[in-house]
Amino acid sequence: MQNQKPLVSVHLLTYNHAKFITQSIESVVNQKTNFSFEIIIGDDHSTDGTSQIVDQYAAEYPELIKVVRGKTNGGPQPNSIRILENSQGKYMAALEGDDYWIDPLKLQKQTDFMEQNPDFAICFTNTRVEFFENNEEPYLLNSTIEKDVFELKDLIAETEVWFMGTATLFYTMSSIFPVQPWFHKTKSGDIPMIMLAARHGKIKYLPDVTAAYRRHSAGASNTDHKDDAKFLENRIMMYTNLDKDTGYKFHDKFKRNLGGWYYLLLNSKQYQSLYFKKLRIAAKYISLMYPNIPQLKLVLRDHLIPQWVMEVTRKIRRALGMIN
Repeated sequence: MQNQKPLVSVHLLTYNHAKFITQSIESVVNQKTNFSFEIIIGDDHSTDGTSQIVDQYAAEYPELIKVVRGKTNGGPQPNSIRILENSQGKYMAALEGDDYWIDPLKLQKQTDFMEQNPDFAICFTNTRVEFFENNEEPYLLNSTIEKDVFELKDLIAETEVWFMGTATLFYTMSSIFPVQPWFHKTKSGDIPMIMLAARHGKIKYLPDVTAAYRRHSAGASNTDHKDDAKFLENRIMMYTNLDKDTGYKFHDKFKRNLGGWYYLLLNSKQYQSLYFKKLRIAAKYISLMYPNIPQLKLVLRDHLIPQWVMEVTRKIRRALGMIN
């Protein structure tokens, strides 16, 4: 079966996952399908033994597994693009090297649905969230999901929307590749990929629990620092480009989303003492949120009105008996 052109390319992204990568690869190798698939492993020059494990599997399954690497460690997005450039499938199934699949029929179920429903660009399933470093009980990510078909407009809100386990994402390759020129600069891979793919079709949720997502200190979600200006400016860049690349069809939604990121930027550690630079950020926040500006009083108090003015105002009000 593996001599046929693969119908599905498994996009396995890894960097320093030596503790997890064996289980991750085994969970793909053990998939039961009636079609051919391939596993493209992007190893971003791991330094913990991951590379040796990956190469051993590639030697054991030469017709199934291909390993791709850049010249140097380049980060997750260049690594992801490299995988896509080497993929042959009609569909792409995502997986990161610290997660794994728990249903041997995962690929078959998602492929069957997508083949029967060509108006869909994305399919995802329920995910079991596990805790690697403590004894917290696992839980299901989508235990309260209310519908099973989504569109692009469902993915844009004032706060970031995330309810699709990355390890369950399954796309039509034509909806995600080639990628937009700005994609390699983003700190998030799945959010922009989902939104860009959703331009080309609907999104289907299957209730089957097919994957396990591990939460641990080195996981990607723990590198998102919402008090860090570099992270926040990267999100602003990403959502600005998503607004443009969706033809400004959802501009009102994106404006409020961007406004939320500018508000966080105002409170970032790098801008705490930069009054004049914060004026520009505050003006951008107000213009994006106008006329419904939820944090206007806080912005005026904490960022626009100088502290000495606030102190003088308090003293005057106290002298007039307006406050204690």
